[in-house]
Amino acid sequence: MTAWSASAPGKLIIAGEYAVLADAPALVIAVDRRVTATRRLGPSGSSPFLVAVAAELARRRGDADPAARAALEIAVDSRACYEGGTKLGLGSSAAVTVAATALALADSSGRIDRDEVLAIALAAHASAQGSRGAGGSGADVAAAVHGGVIEFKRRRLATPGGGLGPEAGADVLHRSWPSDVTLLPFFTGRAADTATLVAQVAAARAAKPVDVDAAIRAIGDASVAACAVVAAREASATALIAALSLAGRALDRLATVTGVALVPECVTAARAVLARFGGTAKTTGAGGGDVAIGVIPAKADATAAVRMIIECGCKPLTLAVDPVGVDLRPVAQ
Repeated sequence: MTAWSASAPGKLIIAGEYAVLADAPALVIAVDRRVTATRRLGPSGSSPFLVAVAAELARRRGDADPAARAALEIAVDSRACYEGGTKLGLGSSAAVTVAATALALADSSGRIDRDEVLAIALAAHASAQGSRGAGGSGADVAAAVHGGVIEFKRRRLATPGGGLGPEAGADVLHRSWPSDVTLLPFFTGRAADTATLVAQVAAARAAKPVDVDAAIRAIGDASVAACAVVAAREASATALIAALSLAGRALDRLATVTGVALVPECVTAARAVLARFGGTAKTTGAGGGDVAIGVIPAKADATAAVRMIIECGCKPLTLAVDPVGVDLRPVAQ
């Protein structure tokens, strides 16, 4: 009988962070830093994400189902999403959840149903993250399942009273990154705790709902614009960079009105220098540290732009779009 391993990519949320939690679309890229999952005999690690996968499979299929038992025998390796032992903020927990879900569900031929993997991984990841007070949007999970460039939007079930009910899944549209825009990912120099930042923004929103909601709407509007550009048949570099510039300024506004340190100084500095190349820079995900991005027209001098990013105190990262998403491979016996 063939043994299998599963792997899934990390992600960059290019636009829509925070606003995606309010059901705005997000533009997300899967990147070629992959986590791997393998089966071991007997119970393996106690990662809350592996436990959540097992619990979700048991809830749907029963405790005795082979997939539920298999999830408790999975070990994961997420070192690719770290740099020198420091978390980069590439969505490693989502990739771990997806890889473990796929491996648990795989049949003897290594086949999986991506829709089923997505549904179970979304629920399991939200459950594990929810215990920390930040259930997340699921955009990172969808990127790990599908790979490539996606437009992601949460989908909810309506309650009988017309309100929003429990999370029902997500709408995922496949996109392509414009060839005339160069993406320059970089590490800000410090890791960020997503759950803490989300909780701080939520607390500020409760205290100042008008100001914070306006900033989040601005982030959502910029993401709508970025998604529309990428969806266009002839995407414009100028239009995409302008939309991401708006997104960066909207995040600045959110940081100001909440008092939460969402935008590191090196990102602000990188934005200023990349403007000389016709580009911009912004945080990704929850911000506060981790990976940020610069974007410049493809015709601009990327080598010079990277050099200036370094001079701003940032560490360039070699990341490319991962087109595959979750994947299973036979393990050599």
